[in-house]
Amino acid sequence: MSTITSTGLGSGLDVSGIVSKLVAAERLAVDTRNTKKEADDNAKITAFGNFKNALSDFKSSLSALSKTSSFQKISSDSSDSTIITASALSVADVASYQMEVKNLAQSHALASKAYVDPTTVVGTGTLTINFGTTTYDANTKVYDGFTQNPAKSSLSLTIDSTNNSLTGIRDAINNANAGVSASVLNDGTGNRLVIKSTDSGVKNSLQIKVTEAGTPGLSDLAFDGSNPKMTQTRAAEDALVNINGLDVTSPSNTVSGTLKGVTFNLLQVQTSKTVTINVNRNNADLNTAISSFVEKYNALITMVNSVSSYDPGTKTAGVLLGDSVVQNGMSQIRNSLTNAVDGTSSSLRTLSDVGIGLQKDGTLKFDSAKFSTAQSSDIDGVTALFSVLGRSTDNNVQYIGSTKDTKAGTYAVTLTQAATQSTLHGGSISFPLTVDATNNSLAVKVNGIQSDNILLTQQVYANGADLASDIQSRINSDSTLKANNLTVGVSFDASTNRLTLSSKTYGSTSQIEITQGSATLGLGAAVGTTGVDVAGTIDGVTGVGNGQYLTSANGDSKGLKLLIADATLGSRGTIAFSRGIIDRLSGTLDNLLSTTGSIGSRTAGLQKDISNIAASRTALNARMAQYQARLLSQFNAMDALIGSMQATSSYLTQQLAVNNKSTN
Repeated sequence: MSTITSTGLGSGLDVSGIVSKLVAAERLAVDTRNTKKEADDNAKITAFGNFKNALSDFKSSLSALSKTSSFQKISSDSSDSTIITASALSVADVASYQMEVKNLAQSHALASKAYVDPTTVVGTGTLTINFGTTTYDANTKVYDGFTQNPAKSSLSLTIDSTNNSLTGIRDAINNANAGVSASVLNDGTGNRLVIKSTDSGVKNSLQIKVTEAGTPGLSDLAFDGSNPKMTQTRAAEDALVNINGLDVTSPSNTVSGTLKGVTFNLLQVQTSKTVTINVNRNNADLNTAISSFVEKYNALITMVNSVSSYDPGTKTAGVLLGDSVVQNGMSQIRNSLTNAVDGTSSSLRTLSDVGIGLQKDGTLKFDSAKFSTAQSSDIDGVTALFSVLGRSTDNNVQYIGSTKDTKAGTYAVTLTQAATQSTLHGGSISFPLTVDATNNSLAVKVNGIQSDNILLTQQVYANGADLASDIQSRINSDSTLKANNLTVGVSFDASTNRLTLSSKTYGSTSQIEITQGSATLGLGAAVGTTGVDVAGTIDGVTGVGNGQYLTSANGDSKGLKLLIADATLGSRGTIAFSRGIIDRLSGTLDNLLSTTGSIGSRTAGLQKDISNIAASRTALNARMAQYQARLLSQFNAMDALIGSMQATSSYLTQQLAVNNKSTN
């Protein structure tokens, strides 16, 4: 008898339907559990994502409040901005100034004689332009003297056949970009070379010395004591301004350094008018920053409440209700916000002291009036409350920076060795002293960098001060040294009749050496003393010196960096260092937002759960496939048996029917 292969043919039952329902019933509980767990995990991942985004938004509001400058912004205004304007830095004092502009600064300008054509050949040789104070009577054209400005480098130009016309000399001066400009101007009588100092002020007037080579003519551009052939078209002048009854001069119409942190811009002279300049504290940007800080924190609280609170009205709970990650994270943030700041002597030690209070619902409220009052009475205290700050009791010990290792506290500073510069003393010389082609050449090495050949101005020097100014100017004009930001100082000691050269760099890298000397000047080839680094202790621990910078290497003050600006040994007072609430908050938020932090770990765990659910579904599908196959096999066997029995029944029925017929 053939085997029944189609389910239900033998029994007439819907075997496929029965098996499908049995399999569905078998997997229902597991599927339900997996679906619910997956939905819960996804909801928590979304909630943690929202929590993390709110934390990031809150952290973004900390940036402006972490900067010391944000708390000490100063603004200024002028009662007449057509005469004077002003700008102020954070160190400026809040004050009001009565000002009167009596004179504006102007730069020195000279003009040559008239030439027929701009391409006219002037002459060849060397053109040397020095900067300093000129004593010159424009009416009598008497040149009484010149004192070089040692702070400004001289300009030496070689004039040859490639640049010996008016336009060629003009271009040579302008291409040097050395504090002087030139132009060719036709005034109707001819073409004149106009040379002008780019800096105003009496100490920046021009001296032009000429050394002829070949056909005479270049000397017509000279303007010095022996040969003032150029015409002075404008004298160098300083600005003169009266501030609160005191006359102040300035080489520039931008007056800075007279008042701490305040720069005045003089625009026009009006001796009959007094202009009022007010310097005030500018809180607008800071108030905006604090308002943003409060707003972002309150948005964080609102978001946290939405995912972790219980609503008794709707009897629904947030997906993160009771979650330890959220609870611990918010507890850390609240502690960072409300705990007092260490390392400051100010009475302003908590946010509530400056008008930022915690309300009953957990949000913050900003009282701008209370904040302004606190800022007016103790600006340093407000700054220390928010940002990282070091305050010194010694004006010549300046806080420069710190590291994450530096702990809040007050640290004593002691100086055992002051930083020094390399110095080199020359031999004794006498005056008047003639510098000519036989003794005007020098070469120096500064901090290991070799200069080019340096040529001094050939002239008779009446005193050591003039010679020192020229040597300093010439050395500092060297292109190699300038490219490496290296400068020297040169002075003359009248008591010993010696020149002294010194590197402007402090510390063990400071070294000056004369590699090519001039015995006539008392400057033979020699090596100067080597500079030393500052040495001392911070909080009783020996610091690391680098030039004038002293840095703590160990202890609670580790990483604290100070600038020691003078040479006084012994106790140098204390540095009060505070980290501020913003630094503390930033650290807390960084830890929470880190990929290895509690939120990242919890999210990773939830993602792993979802992966496990997917794996569980795969395993369940395989198991259910086996279960279905087993059920089908069993039902098919039963179906075949029933089919066989039905066939036997039919056969017996037929046989009985035949027998009955035969009997009848």
